[in-house]
Amino acid sequence: MKEEDNLYKKVGKENPFKVPEGYFEDFSRKLMEQLPDKEFSEPHITVWERVKPWAYMAAMFVGLMFSVRMFVDVKEKATDALPHSEAVSEWPDEELDPIIHQTMLNDYELYQYLSEADMTFNN
Repeated sequence: MKEEDNLYKKVGKENPFKVPEGYFEDFSRKLMEQLPDKEFSEPHITVWERVKPWAYMAAMFVGLMFSVRMFVDVKEKATDALPHSEAVSEWPDEELDPIIHQTMLNDYELYQYLSEADMTFNN
């Protein structure tokens, strides 16, 4: 603090820098006069620059599809290893063939078929 007081006494608090009178009044005009004249032209856009965003988006969706596919395959492999799959594999082929070959079963028909199959196993 003592050093600052000594500096203020030597130099003073007045700003030593000054701007010439009227400098900023015609500053922009003088600057524009000094710049070289340049013609602006339309930028040339290549076909790749137009297609690039679409290609990137397609690559993103393909990567997303493979990622989801990988997780779904892992889930299917995990469910195949569950103990209930052994019980289904022990069913006689006569019982499984209609289920496998019938592709358009709604939930109600599937429920009826399974409940009938359950009744035949219990009897």
